[in-house]
Amino acid sequence: MDIKIDSVLRWIGSKKRLIDDIKKYIPTKFNNYYEPFLGSSVVYLNMPFKNKAYINDFNPDLINIYNQIKSNPKKLITLLKKYKKEYSSSSDKKDYYLKKRERFNKIKDKMNVERAALYIYINKCGFNGIMQINKYGNCTTGFGKMNNPKMLDEDNIFNFSDLLNDKTTIKNMNYVSFLKNCKKGDFVYMDPPYVPCDKKQCTIKYIKDGWKEKDFKKLVEVFKELDKKGCYVMLSNSNCKFIREKFPKDKYKVKKLKISRVLCPNAEKRDNENELLIMNY
Repeated sequence: MDIKIDSVLRWIGSKKRLIDDIKKYIPTKFNNYYEPFLGSSVVYLNMPFKNKAYINDFNPDLINIYNQIKSNPKKLITLLKKYKKEYSSSSDKKDYYLKKRERFNKIKDKMNVERAALYIYINKCGFNGIMQINKYGNCTTGFGKMNNPKMLDEDNIFNFSDLLNDKTTIKNMNYVSFLKNCKKGDFVYMDPPYVPCDKKQCTIKYIKDGWKEKDFKKLVEVFKELDKKGCYVMLSNSNCKFIREKFPKDKYKVKKLKISRVLCPNAEKRDNENELLIMNY
């Protein structure tokens, strides 16, 4: 599809500002495309796959959004229009926001079109688009004081739906299990949780359970298993000692990409830094 499609979410760690750099290093030829940590879907939306695409995220709310875009775009648009109209005309926008957040938390076990629309609404109207989830699985994102948020683009959602219906399979599972079907010649792009920087311990939880050291070690194992299979593998992560030691430049192609972390809660840690793009080809 040649039509440009944008993500429907504001997302910390989104590859929107790095996508042009990432596209430079996509293999010229590959079979199927796998993306186990979909996030805001920016890379998938810019991926020139010709065969099949398999996309996945462990966050059920994200996958619910993509499933609703794929199968129920009209209803999703209707709800988003409703929320935007009600929010814009509300005399107490914070109160309206908090009521929608309360409703979102009340239906945490219902992955349906209403919850998808509420997630997008909170994401657009919450503070800095940070979808903060506490240990009880409830969203605690603060009010963002947005007067006229861009809630939706109808054409973009319909185009997104067409793309998802065109040779794309959506999964919500552990990334290790998701990647077991990868074969020689397939391309895998991995954008997992980042190893905390050596000097800047700036982390925000997108789901209630964050990654620990053992999870990062497992990631390295999975990367190397895919490499042995003959898959093309690209990994984004922080420019830290752990990653540099596990992926030395004499064995892998390692590129530094400059990025500004403007949404870190600690203002002193918001500056330009390098993150790493690692490839086995």
